[in-house]
Amino acid sequence: MRDEENIHFLIDYENVGESGLDGLEYLESTDTLAIFYSVSHDKISRKMIDRIMDSGCCFETYRLKKTGKNALDFYIISRVGELLGSGYSGKLVVISKDKGYCAMRDYWTARGIPSQRMLLKHTIREGIIASNENSTRRNLAMKESAQVSINTEYAKYQERKRLRKQMETVFSGTEYENVLANICDLAEAKRKPRDLYLGSLQTFGRTDGTKIYRLLKQAELK
Repeated sequence: MRDEENIHFLIDYENVGESGLDGLEYLESTDTLAIFYSVSHDKISRKMIDRIMDSGCCFETYRLKKTGKNALDFYIISRVGELLGSGYSGKLVVISKDKGYCAMRDYWTARGIPSQRMLLKHTIREGIIASNENSTRRNLAMKESAQVSINTEYAKYQERKRLRKQMETVFSGTEYENVLANICDLAEAKRKPRDLYLGSLQTFGRTDGTKIYRLLKQAELK
């Protein structure tokens, strides 16, 4: 795997804590996650550790030896310099709310490192979205982070409830009552008659699928 395809996340844990780890589920084996922490911020939930381990990413930790103002920032800045000095050509994402890192980025940008290779974000999720990589995980992160209308989503929720109640009435007492959840999912996803018919056959087989489709037609779904 080429460096250009890697993302190296450097977490200012003293600054962002666990909130900066939002998006751990998107990490891949080609990523590196480096957590910089101090003795006053040396705890992390088991859930987060499990997600890191499950991701298969390269996991590194850097513990501050001596406390001092901005000491952890200097650790991160030094690590960035170390990586770039060794020829690393992938993306670097510093996860922190500290605006002081802008000066670090300006320094390297002036020395030919494209700003797109050095990102400053508050969470891993934001870093992946800002990376502009052409990937499934970025598309998913963007979709899950998109702002939606409460009014519109509530209308969808009400329609889903109406549909499920209608399905309960139609299939109550039938041999398909035990697969009602699957039928509801199908009816929600396939609203056109042809799609609903084909979906029924694919999901339940020709015999049961045909029977289920006829019951759905009988319900006069709208």
